Amino acid sequence: MNPTAITVATTFAPFLAFAVALLFFMKRPVLAKAIVLLGGLVSVVGSLMLLAGGPREPVRFLWFASGDVALRFGFLYDGLSLSFGAVVAVITFCIQVYSIGYMAHDPAKTRFFAMLGLFGWAMLGFVYSVDLLQAFIFWELVGLASFFLIGFWYEKPSAAAAAKKAFIMTRVGDVGLFIGILIILNSVGIFDIPALLDPETGLRAALSPGMLTIVMLLIFVGIMGKSAQFPLHTWLPDAMEGPTPVSALLHSATMVAAGVYLFARLNPLFMASETTLLTVLYISTFTAILSSTVAMVERDIKKVLAYSSISQLGFMLMALAAGGFFAGVFHLITHALFKALLFLCAGSYIHHLETNDMEEIGRRGGRKMRWTTVGLVIGGGALAGIPPLAGFFSKEEIFAALSHRGILIFQAGAFAAAFLTAYYTFRMIFLILLPARTEEPAHAHGHGNDSPLPMLAPIMLLTLAAAGVGFGGGWLARLLDVEREHHAITSMLPAIGIVLAGVALAWWDFGRRAATRTGFITAVKPLHTLFTNKWYVDAFYANVVARLTDMLAGLLQTVENKGFDDSFDGAARGVVETGSFTAKLQSGWVQSYAAVAIAMMSILGIYLGLR
Repeated sequence: MNPTAITVATTFAPFLAFAVALLFFMKRPVLAKAIVLLGGLVSVVGSLMLLAGGPREPVRFLWFASGDVALRFGFLYDGLSLSFGAVVAVITFCIQVYSIGYMAHDPAKTRFFAMLGLFGWAMLGFVYSVDLLQAFIFWELVGLASFFLIGFWYEKPSAAAAAKKAFIMTRVGDVGLFIGILIILNSVGIFDIPALLDPETGLRAALSPGMLTIVMLLIFVGIMGKSAQFPLHTWLPDAMEGPTPVSALLHSATMVAAGVYLFARLNPLFMASETTLLTVLYISTFTAILSSTVAMVERDIKKVLAYSSISQLGFMLMALAAGGFFAGVFHLITHALFKALLFLCAGSYIHHLETNDMEEIGRRGGRKMRWTTVGLVIGGGALAGIPPLAGFFSKEEIFAALSHRGILIFQAGAFAAAFLTAYYTFRMIFLILLPARTEEPAHAHGHGNDSPLPMLAPIMLLTLAAAGVGFGGGWLARLLDVEREHHAITSMLPAIGIVLAGVALAWWDFGRRAATRTGFITAVKPLHTLFTNKWYVDAFYANVVARLTDMLAGLLQTVENKGFDDSFDGAARGVVETGSFTAKLQSGWVQSYAAVAIAMMSILGIYLGLR
């Protein structure tokens, strides 16, 4: 079958399902769900067929031409787009199936499933884009779909506020990205991605090193917003106000993954700017540590996972900026699988036990939900980097890339973030599996021992993926056409030791029978206060940025009302009064007109005589 036809079906089937479900089946949710699931299944089959076919030449179609600028939209078939396109399609379909059970009693489930289709279409369109402007259009559609889904329960003020916050903060980053794209258009007159990456005739050849650095920093501002890097990270934990399937999709295969994917897509251009790379390394390392410390003290299971996503996105950007293209892409893929699994497990607990609090989940018998608990342990182990789970292999590649970079501060930051990741992940696991033994069992919630099959089936599939996909690193390296180094066991020991130390400390604080269940950080009250208040970043935005913005808006309103409006109103009144005065001069008496004419001629004669 023609690859172009397969790609069109893969990318547009979810959009067609979205449109049909929303326009024709709003009051028939069963049919709407079936249509959206069919669209998702078409995307899975199509993306896997494209992946099986391997890399090939891109396909382009002329969209429009203006002067010397010709925009050709199309599809890119390299290892990066083929591998991640398949991941996006598979995870999106798993979450759609999961939503059958999770959203079964929601009165607006037709709208929900339709929006999942829109989200999938936008992300697949972005991944396969051959043109930078085409990618930007789908980039914005990804943001729009996330806005609709984060605020899906718009009757809740907190959900509506979270959706607005996500939309506005990511738009801040997108301003930088758009300016960078305009500079590219002005400099080379093309948006074609392979052409821009060409070392001889592309962007590196057209721009001076200084201008290239400016462009790449502007693009990175957009990546910071989308992938929730400091200081544009605070929207992501708040986005947990949406339904849990949205959180799973948002954190694994769409939205936040789009920023890292764009970095990987333009990796040769980033590698040509040392200043940009150092900036990315500092920001991503700090972000990974900051978010890990906040996850240590959170009680809401979804927010723990949200902060872990911010941290892992930092790991991916650290790897890419350190020159580890394979490491960054590998962790992007493994993280998509085990983070989707963890969010689906969290949703299973929340749906069955009716609470987000990890301690309460443990007290209500969360460990009795066997398949969900197996998924939690496997997914948590992969997140922490426990061998031989998926996250272990991709994190080892990141540590190796950072060691090649040779800057100790980034290696130390990565090890610190890895230690904290293992700690807060197993804190979550121990709180759920080993609830406090001194407390009376809480009242049982839910029905049966686990969630319904539509929710469990994706959890089981993703559990297998999180356990085994790490062994596919060699195949991925060949697909990406990059050299993969073979690491000796001895080189892995420091990272393994650090991760196991984090697990051991979590067990000491939360797992053993005599555990305090408060965490070691409570002994350092200033730090505990800092982490509990999320490093005061939200407080800074609320008390400084928001107030300054309000003050500036008030000042501009005063200038407009008292300055421009009053001035122009005064001018308008002057015109009206002048008109009224001159109107009174029109008396209709010829004698008056003659007298005025004679007076004016006399004054003019005297003036000319004096000159």
